[in-house]
Amino acid sequence: MRKYPSKIRKKRGTRVIGYGRVGQHRKAGQRAGKGKTTGWKKSNKSYFLKQQELGFPDPDWAKLNPKNKKGFKRPQDINRIYHVNTMNIKDLDFNIEKYSQRTKASKSGSTYTINLNDLNIQKILGRGEISKPINVTVNQASKRAIEKIEAAGGKVSLSS
Repeated sequence: MRKYPSKIRKKRGTRVIGYGRVGQHRKAGQRAGKGKTTGWKKSNKSYFLKQQELGFPDPDWAKLNPKNKKGFKRPQDINRIYHVNTMNIKDLDFNIEKYSQRTKASKSGSTYTINLNDLNIQKILGRGEISKPINVTVNQASKRAIEKIEAAGGKVSLSS
């Protein structure tokens, strides 16, 4: 045992143990951590509460992207350029009666005529079966969709 008690023994039980202000003698200094909102109860309270009003940190954000540092989110206007609204022919066959009642499609005899651009549909796909003859005007169509529509007695007109 030492003759004199060590300096640290005197400092035990005090808040800062001889290092002055709160947060000194740490790896991250007086910031109370390395993130902008770490230690928010101690030193960054007003900043944290302001960010929380603005919606940060979003609790769902961490769940969606656990790494949170990777990738790049494209601007929405660029995403909208490449986004194409599609419809399958089974959905068209199922809803054609409803469209004709809403005057989105017209019926002459047993043949329906519809312009899918009015419904904001750019492409028709060939999933499912079609039982009614339908004349369709659309920007794009898959090969199978064209084959199935023509086999049912309809016609596909591509417009750009």
